[in-house]
Amino acid sequence: MAAFFEQIATQEPSAAEARSRRWIYIPYDRLHDAVGPLADADPQHTVLVFMESLAKGTRRPYHKKKLTLVLSAMRHFALEQAQRGCRIVYGASPTSFSHGLLELQNKWQWQDLTTNRPAERELRTELQSAQAEGLRITFAPDTAWLSTSADFTTAFPNAATKPLRQRYLMDTFYRHMRQKTGLLMERAHSTSAPKPVGGKYSLDAENRKPWRNEIAVPIRPTFAPDDLTREVIAMILERHPDTFGSLDNFDLAVTRADAETAWRFALERLLPWFGPWEDAMSTQHPDLFHSLTSPLLNLTLLRPQQLVEDVAAAHAEGLIPLASAEGFIRQVLGWREFMRHLHEATDGFRTLDPLPQDCHPEQSEGPAFRMDQNDHDSETWVGASPNHLNANLSLPPVYWGKPSGMNCMDTVVSGVIANGWSHHITRLMVLSNLATLCGFSPRELTDWFWFAYIDAYDWVVEPNVLGMATFSDGGLTATKPYISGAAYINKMSDFCGRCSLNPKQSLGPGSCPFTALYWSFLERHEALLAPLNRMSMPLATLRKKLSAEREALRKRAQLAIDQLGRGDIVT
Repeated sequence: MAAFFEQIATQEPSAAEARSRRWIYIPYDRLHDAVGPLADADPQHTVLVFMESLAKGTRRPYHKKKLTLVLSAMRHFALEQAQRGCRIVYGASPTSFSHGLLELQNKWQWQDLTTNRPAERELRTELQSAQAEGLRITFAPDTAWLSTSADFTTAFPNAATKPLRQRYLMDTFYRHMRQKTGLLMERAHSTSAPKPVGGKYSLDAENRKPWRNEIAVPIRPTFAPDDLTREVIAMILERHPDTFGSLDNFDLAVTRADAETAWRFALERLLPWFGPWEDAMSTQHPDLFHSLTSPLLNLTLLRPQQLVEDVAAAHAEGLIPLASAEGFIRQVLGWREFMRHLHEATDGFRTLDPLPQDCHPEQSEGPAFRMDQNDHDSETWVGASPNHLNANLSLPPVYWGKPSGMNCMDTVVSGVIANGWSHHITRLMVLSNLATLCGFSPRELTDWFWFAYIDAYDWVVEPNVLGMATFSDGGLTATKPYISGAAYINKMSDFCGRCSLNPKQSLGPGSCPFTALYWSFLERHEALLAPLNRMSMPLATLRKKLSAEREALRKRAQLAIDQLGRGDIVT
């Protein structure tokens, strides 16, 4: 097979076609012809513009599999659209998307380039700035989403005028979206308001069962790289040899056909069992019954509309229990949509700047997060750093794979290095839990998730990590910090049974540091946490502890923090 750029060059428009056809720019994360301006475009009268940006790829040490997934999916999509009849102009810029598009505009002299409003703030900011430099581009609504900004302001009336005086809780937004879409809703009488199927909007309380081999986990389909993907893999290994993660055994779906195959398998074989074990963690089957569709959704290889409708239909047919169907729909219709609106309402949390700010400390080991100095406008890409808990310790070497002796951390991080993915509970209750308890920088943790995970983009990673995962937004999106001691991890996983540290001991030789870190965290932030109703019980328990025990817990916690910071084995 000819190299990709040789193939795609044959699909460029003639001079006559360039003058007569409609021009549409396809962002890297909108790879579907049923969304945005492409949805109503006649392929025989359309030119599609694609752009790769080396500056974007080197802005952070992105996981090699993430870079491969994005570029391979975009190149496959360009060829697929050429087969539909679209003409293709495919560029690659050593600098930015905007500079690359301006160069193509000078060459092709289009009068207007239409695109959907970019999902990522980074790309949105870049293209809007390029308009001032002469880029002729028009933004159309992004129809890949399930909700609009009007839905967000309906759920949160003060969001537009008083964003910092508004408490944003996902449940409020989720209820509105369930009522609007009618998903998993029933109407008892023609005159009555619809009610949620089963009587409750959220069945989260039924999604907290530890997995103990009750149900065999089906083997997922894998997708061997074709020639095009192998060409991308070779390029990534050559251009980005020192970025995060491994490229071994790349087997992700990079085409819509393969993404559909992965989804049908998840819908039929995994989601029937998803609900009860949604929060379970396992060393044997790290992904358990999770659909693993977030990377495909965030590139729009799959459309969220299709997924939630498929799940609702499968429940109506008796194929998926209500707790599983509701749990999945809550993640996509509720949490995913809520996160992107929250990111925009707070301008990527930049409106939270009155909170204490992170000092961006130097890291002791591992590839530090540094802006590429060749990036034409690097200051634009520095994220906001709300830091309500004043957590300024450097992210330690364990996040780059240095063994820590804490089996939960070592297992989850090794999986992220290998695959660029783990499900939401390991993200929240292992990786983020440790960072919050120890006082590691929330901005550094956000940036780590951003480059380490194949499904991470600014609109999803920043509100998730700065908000729910670390409470650095001061409770704008959560009623309490999501933290725990060793007991929760021991209950919900098999990590502890394979660890030399004892989860049932908080002090003494061999004790797991999570519990001491938990009590030390509560003591350190008691004044900030006291007004939170959901923290009253743990704080009451803390106050009952004798001063000698509190001092011992404090010392045990500090020892673990120091050992992690040095990259030592936690003892």
